[in-house]
Amino acid sequence: MLQKWKSKQEPLGRNSQTRLPTDLRYGLNEFGLGLLASLFLACCIAIFCLLQITVIPILTASRIFISFGLIGFATAFLFRKKLNWGILDGLYYNVFAVAPICMLVFLTLNMLCSDTYTEQYEVVSYDLHGNQYSFELENDAYADYWRIRTVDIESRPARTSHIEFTFCDGLFGYKVLKNTRLF
Repeated sequence: MLQKWKSKQEPLGRNSQTRLPTDLRYGLNEFGLGLLASLFLACCIAIFCLLQITVIPILTASRIFISFGLIGFATAFLFRKKLNWGILDGLYYNVFAVAPICMLVFLTLNMLCSDTYTEQYEVVSYDLHGNQYSFELENDAYADYWRIRTVDIESRPARTSHIEFTFCDGLFGYKVLKNTRLF
């Protein structure tokens, strides 16, 4: 954990050297830190991938993430004596573990849907960005969602005039992109 170590210094004997702390109840070892860091990175990569196909504003996704972190922090604050945690411990674990896992579960559960529907739009213009095309659609459709208006170069036909999105409404009401077809 992040609190100070409460350790007892015991002499080794004749050499008057001291031993390492014997009570690591408040310490987090390197394995635990590595595990927490790898869990955080894996969750961030998965959240990034799921945000590519979910039609949700980034600001709304950030608010949901912060809400999960605040709820977890409030819970950790209320049970800090039972958990033997300090305030910084609760903040640390909620920012790097609880909030990313809850956000990942939220986006994964939102992908549960059954009925699909299609929307067709005329392509007004397109721009090349690296190895991807970004389309501008008629009536500025999905102008705030560049993630779903971007396709790889290989999937773009020579003459594209229309784009078709296949969506489904997710469990929490946010659209999930199932397929994109250019024609």
